[in-house]
Amino acid sequence: MLDSVTINLHSSIRIASGKALYFDPFRIGEATSDADIIFVTHDHYDHFSPEDIKKVMKADTVFVAPASTAALIRKTFQMPSDRIVTVAPGDKLEVLGIPVEVVASYNPAKKFHPKANGWVGFVVTVDGLRYYVCGDMDITEEGKAVKCDVLLAPCGGTYTMDYKEAAELTGYICPKYVIPTHYGDPVGEKTCGSAFAREVSERGIDSVVVIKL
Repeated sequence: MLDSVTINLHSSIRIASGKALYFDPFRIGEATSDADIIFVTHDHYDHFSPEDIKKVMKADTVFVAPASTAALIRKTFQMPSDRIVTVAPGDKLEVLGIPVEVVASYNPAKKFHPKANGWVGFVVTVDGLRYYVCGDMDITEEGKAVKCDVLLAPCGGTYTMDYKEAAELTGYICPKYVIPTHYGDPVGEKTCGSAFAREVSERGIDSVVVIKL
């Protein structure tokens, strides 16, 4: 199910159908050099990993990132400005023909991901399906307002929602499918995915949970 989506670890996500879209590539094994677009949600090492980006990028890869991360990309890779799309929460745009909406991603009551940093999640439309890649966040008003077919929700706790909070967010959004992310390694118990699936079921939420980790 959702064969176009793969998660190699944590929040390192690939959505492929015609174009290869990567989100926060991290701990990549074999080099693929096939990324048409690399989306980076924020600056932290497990989301902006230059050594892993190098494994998936190619000569004409386009990057999409918030301002602080875009500056890191430009400095790290000596990247020309025409290959970096700098975004902010609320933006709506098209990148290589892919519709993209940018959503604020933050912790309302924790210090790890302040709203003031302008870090983001992304809603991308691929083959008629809207995928919401949350980034690192807890429940937010912006997140609750998203409309999507596929929700990729962090559920490992500490730096993001835990599995109960991720299930609560799923109940607000009511996607067709939801994929738990950001657990097992390097943070969050390996059981978070199955615990999340149980919580969604117990809450009577009519979304299909798809485990990819």
